[in-house]
Amino acid sequence: MMKRSPNSQPAGDDSVRVSAYERRYRNDARDLLYANYHSHSHLDWHDTDHWLDRQAAPILLAWSGNRIVGLIATSEPLNATCWIRLAAVTDDIPAQPVITALWQHLVPILLAEGIETVAVLVLRDWIIRYLQELGFYHAEEIVTLRRGFKPPGAVDKDDLYLRLIHPTDIPRIAEIDQAAFEPPWQLSLIELRRAERIASLSTVALRNGQILGYQLTTLSLESAHLARLAIDPKAQGQGIGGVLLADLIERLARRGIRSMTVNTQESNTRSQRLYERFGFRRNGYDLPVWMIHLHSKAPGTAGA
Repeated sequence: MMKRSPNSQPAGDDSVRVSAYERRYRNDARDLLYANYHSHSHLDWHDTDHWLDRQAAPILLAWSGNRIVGLIATSEPLNATCWIRLAAVTDDIPAQPVITALWQHLVPILLAEGIETVAVLVLRDWIIRYLQELGFYHAEEIVTLRRGFKPPGAVDKDDLYLRLIHPTDIPRIAEIDQAAFEPPWQLSLIELRRAERIASLSTVALRNGQILGYQLTTLSLESAHLARLAIDPKAQGQGIGGVLLADLIERLARRGIRSMTVNTQESNTRSQRLYERFGFRRNGYDLPVWMIHLHSKAPGTAGA
């Protein structure tokens, strides 16, 4: 039977203890995440094992006696922001004391790393009540749009040149991404390198040899998902996004891809107008994003 970590510390409920994750608990952590309904895994370019193996960001375990009953892990910080990547509580005990203990232990670690905002992309509704109790608020909806098979129509490329992404393009792409998006929506250089390797079709738009925008798309059977589209803010409003999108649709058509999806923030009406111009329509599959600003709430307090 698993032994309690010797450096575990009580936090929150007296019956729950918290310790830093160690690789020797990897299988127990995986079982906790995969075998319980009260489990959360963030949608991104990495699988669960990557986060458990890499340990580049905080991962905490909650214990009841000599048994692991909870887990929480964040993404690596970027511009004072992070995501809750993993969270889980075993289904056979009350979740609230475990989540509270993990959160109260996590907040000082995040503050020490300069984290100001924490976000959660909610995939299962179970977590919402606990986020509310911790002081998180509903910040945004991620909407999904879908496009059927339809020619994109003529688009004037003007003096733009489009080509496939080279690995050497990634630093410039990261600059564009972090200029085009606000936290927590930005991607780091490491994330973009991973994304480019996973993407099935990735292109850049250049003018006079300078990259001004890019897109990353994944494929699944006969469907595609536009995972990322970003334009240098200095070049926005010049039709570059439309050129990249039209070129992407044509490339997919040559591969026999008949449908395509994309996600964007509900508040990003500019991107929605672009997608709607190319035949995308919302399909009703929306996901809420909850956030907390650590300096505005004490850990474990409810939001107003």
